[in-house]
Amino acid sequence: MFSKKLLLTLIFGLTTHFAWASSDDFCEPTWAINQGGYSHCSNLPFLAPSNDTRVNLILLLIDDGYATLQAKPVKEDAAFGYGKVPFSLETFENDIVMPQGKTGDAKKEGESAGYDGGTRCISIDSGTADFIAALNQSKDLSATERKMLTKERQKLSPSCVDVPDSKTPNKILNLSSLKTKIISSSTCKQFMQYLAGATAFYEGRYGKAESIFAKLINSKNPWLKEASRYMLGRTELNFAQQGAFDSDGFPTLENVDKKALLRAEVKFKHYLKEYPSGRYAPSARGLLRRIYWLSNQQEKLAAEYEWQLTHPDSPQHNLFLSDLAWEADQKLLFAADPKQIKNPLLLATLDLSLMRPTNSSTKQISYSDLQKQQPLFAGHKALYEYLLAAHRFYVQKDAANTLKALSDTIPEKVTYLDFSKLSLRGLALEETKDHSGARKLWLSLLPIFRQPLQNETLQLALALNYEHSNEPELAFKANSPITETQIRTILLRNDASAELLRQVIKSKNNSSQERDTALYTLLYKDLLQGHYQNYIQDYLFLPKDASKHTRSPNMDNADKPFLALFTWSGKNSDDGYNCPSTLGIAKILAKNAEDPYGLICLGDFINSNDLPSGYVSSAHSAQQSLDVSTAVLGSAPSHFPGDQFSRGEAYKTIITDVKAAPDLKAYALYRATKCYETSGNNHCGGEDVEKSVRKSWFQTLKKRYTNTDWAKKLKYYW
Repeated sequence: MFSKKLLLTLIFGLTTHFAWASSDDFCEPTWAINQGGYSHCSNLPFLAPSNDTRVNLILLLIDDGYATLQAKPVKEDAAFGYGKVPFSLETFENDIVMPQGKTGDAKKEGESAGYDGGTRCISIDSGTADFIAALNQSKDLSATERKMLTKERQKLSPSCVDVPDSKTPNKILNLSSLKTKIISSSTCKQFMQYLAGATAFYEGRYGKAESIFAKLINSKNPWLKEASRYMLGRTELNFAQQGAFDSDGFPTLENVDKKALLRAEVKFKHYLKEYPSGRYAPSARGLLRRIYWLSNQQEKLAAEYEWQLTHPDSPQHNLFLSDLAWEADQKLLFAADPKQIKNPLLLATLDLSLMRPTNSSTKQISYSDLQKQQPLFAGHKALYEYLLAAHRFYVQKDAANTLKALSDTIPEKVTYLDFSKLSLRGLALEETKDHSGARKLWLSLLPIFRQPLQNETLQLALALNYEHSNEPELAFKANSPITETQIRTILLRNDASAELLRQVIKSKNNSSQERDTALYTLLYKDLLQGHYQNYIQDYLFLPKDASKHTRSPNMDNADKPFLALFTWSGKNSDDGYNCPSTLGIAKILAKNAEDPYGLICLGDFINSNDLPSGYVSSAHSAQQSLDVSTAVLGSAPSHFPGDQFSRGEAYKTIITDVKAAPDLKAYALYRATKCYETSGNNHCGGEDVEKSVRKSWFQTLKKRYTNTDWAKKLKYYW
């Protein structure tokens, strides 16, 4: 246990979207509690296989007193619909604030922890500073010697590329070329020799570097003696790994010199024995992890991570908690065998990742293998019991026996593990169709679990319960425990009936943004799902300044829903086609829902405002995903009746309508053909048509309506 708790601050101020280096996809949340397979975009604050291993590990470290977690309020305009939960891995990693101190400086003397080939040149600046400091501390150097040596060190500018021993000349000033009066002491000569060794090291001439450092470990100068001892280990390590990393910084372990790694381990341990609190002790200890990683010694590597956790005040400690989680994930847990790990926190993290759905390259952990691990969890009995229950639920798909393994008792001091156990119990109740029991549990936990992100997760669970019990209106009752803006917004946009939307619009207890969201949703669905008479009445709810509520029409989270959409006048139609306002269109279609002019203009309203085809009024991930085991918020059947208007189908109706006026038919042919413009893909909604049909539309327009503007404008069919 730490004597001083580290502070881990997760700042959930999501104001930008997230791009991942491995793909062109952007991150957006999946609003579910049972996420199923792994998702870096949708992590939750309880232990689950779907979480990234870094998230699970840090949650366990929080419970063991290694960290605390804080979350600040989410801005209302958070992009891609993120609330506090679920949260992306990028937010989790990049918005972590850790204490500064010795560990931050110590790492500079060694190779980077990441997959970057372990660039040796990372220590040039800090090495220069140490060298000059040692010069100033030495009483055996004259002022002239210090000046000369400082100048020579500052000239060091290596290529940092591995080259054969004989190819790169020593750029340090030749000792024999200096006048005797400039170098008069043996200490100065030794510092010059160290510079020659450092130059050889940074230029990849490891044999030369080693021979020089080996001579200096008996120097009478304390710094030269210590630094040379340390550099012997670094030289051997860099020799061992040369040629092992590809252009992207990933290693091929078969290309590592295992014998050289063993020699490097011996030399670093020799340094640590001689200098247990030395200047380079944190770096030397850290580079042992690199050696164990490159030599595939997983047990030793796991032991080193455990040492870092249990010795935070040691002068050899060199890992921030966030770095430890990243390193352990990338270098140990990524491909480790559970048999190689003894630490219960690391082992539990690995076990959870092995409960994910399998693919061709992975195998789920078996229940019997978990049972064999029991002795390793002697001090973490509750965690072990949770892992067994999680296996029953996530791997065996046995919700009934999961419930038998989980108590509903709430301890006085709740932890994230307690939260995980009770959340899993709620999921099992939902899975067994005991929705009333699950609802009772969620409601009982809401006032108790108030640690960061827990309450918001319970709100999501309760909202899902309401939605899939066909009672979304419960979320909007007075004193509802569901207060998270994004959750309420998803329910309004996807599930709410017209009656509920009108209640929200009229209620003074709702925020102005929520009332505007309800109004936008109501008017949009009225107009595009065929409730034209209702649109005429509900249009009266529009505020006088509706035209100022401008924003993009895709309804992502902004401070003002796009109410200006409904003030469209019809005069800005593409190609100059003249239409009435949205209110005028609704009046035409209220009299005759198949009126050709009304359908044409409703299509132009969609086209002019760049509304996507098959548009759903939520920008959130509301659709049921194949990777998600249970319900996704917003995916239940809507309480708002009517099918979505498709302008592609409307054009087809007009084309075949014998009563439609010639100019309307010509424009419908023109628009229907342009639905496939450029790519040949339908962007107007409705059933796709063959290219031969589009060709016939084009030819009919050109032959039968030759003199229309539409025939003259259309040059191609796609």
